[in-house]
Amino acid sequence: MQVKVCGMTQMNQVVQLDAMGVAYIGFIFYPASKRYVLATNTLEDIANLKLTQAKKVGVFVNEPLASILSIIKTAKLDIVQLHGDETVDYCKSVQEKVSTIKVFRVGDIFPNFENYVSVVDYFLFDTDSQWYGGTGQHFNWEIIKIASIPTPFFLSGGIGINDVQGIHVMAGTKAGKTMLGVDLNSQFEGQPGIKQIEKIKKFIQDVNS
Repeated sequence: MQVKVCGMTQMNQVVQLDAMGVAYIGFIFYPASKRYVLATNTLEDIANLKLTQAKKVGVFVNEPLASILSIIKTAKLDIVQLHGDETVDYCKSVQEKVSTIKVFRVGDIFPNFENYVSVVDYFLFDTDSQWYGGTGQHFNWEIIKIASIPTPFFLSGGIGINDVQGIHVMAGTKAGKTMLGVDLNSQFEGQPGIKQIEKIKKFIQDVNS
């Protein structure tokens, strides 16, 4: 089970997570977020990170295409995560430059992702909200368990240390056949953007045991 940790603002913690085996590390480039990475860091800070295995993921919300392409290049991002209302054509344009994750917010019904299958590399399912970005809350995982999801996906939405058993159950469902990993954020923080490294370490050990 691969682990993605999002909302990073401390570059020293990024290096620690990389050494711990975290596969994807997310930086939020949405100014309205409490974890906006450029509030305390520069694009060059991110570009200069020397990581041994983790992929650098840039999280964007309805960012103008020219801007996102410039940030990808300057920050040397490996993957882009699109968390807004990005169109199929927009996603295709981004995917032509870098691997792409498209976020789908799950409320009472399963989201329609069919048009995006050919224009992104990964999906991420998060909790629906009137605001962009994560809520720190679960959605009803039962909604996706019986779905056939052709694209590798991340499970997100308020995942915490007590969700390990539920994640193991999800992995055994129909949807779980293409579940690539889980996305962690607010449940592993002391304050926004400051992660509890030992808590993440324990989660990784538990989810892979």
